[in-house]
Amino acid sequence: MTGNLLRNPDIQWRAEPHREDHVREVLSDPGRTAEDEEITGVGTATRLDSGIMHQLNLLAGEIWKLCDGSMDRYTVVRYLEEIFDVDPAELKADVDSFLDEMIDKGMIYESK
Repeated sequence: MTGNLLRNPDIQWRAEPHREDHVREVLSDPGRTAEDEEITGVGTATRLDSGIMHQLNLLAGEIWKLCDGSMDRYTVVRYLEEIFDVDPAELKADVDSFLDEMIDKGMIYESK
């Protein structure tokens, strides 16, 4: 079992709701084409670390926002399963990969 996840409070960030709305609108369109797949790379949250701006895509932005200290990995994955229509195993792998990278960089803490 893992502990709760908390963003490093020294890292500034902001949500980009207008971009998030646009990405969700495109992704929910049943008539979208393969060319629309690039929309998944659009930044929906911006993180500033050591003077460098990083854009987080829709999934990474959602994970980042959820790391407020109230959820562990299991709860984050279960919450995101309700939002995203993807294979649960693939979602878990993506969440774990993102969290492991952020924890390694000291951007997210996981309590023991």
